[in-house]
Amino acid sequence: MSIETKKKPTNSKEVMKRYPRLTGHLICESLGYHTPTSAAQAILNHINKRPCFCEWYVHMAQGYNAEKVLQVGTETLNRSFQRRHHHYGYMAHYPQAKALVNDVLAGGQGPIFASWF
Repeated sequence: MSIETKKKPTNSKEVMKRYPRLTGHLICESLGYHTPTSAAQAILNHINKRPCFCEWYVHMAQGYNAEKVLQVGTETLNRSFQRRHHHYGYMAHYPQAKALVNDVLAGGQGPIFASWF
């Protein structure tokens, strides 16, 4: 008997399909900094153990140190999951973030710069 394992996602669209809620919660945790595509790319970088050198992560890591940026990405994803029940209200409204993810998955362009602006 063989054990089937799911193939790891290889692009942001596959990440959004597999992890739509986490993508939405990462948008909320970033207070709209991440778009659906950039949130999915940050998750993909985490899956592949690569740092995501976005401005927000680099700021939290206090520079371009790959190890620190990778750690910031891991901590941010953990917070996104842990705080998922608190992502409501101004700048962190999960239903709105999930609707953005759903729109991109349905073929929409999604926001280009930031999710709430």
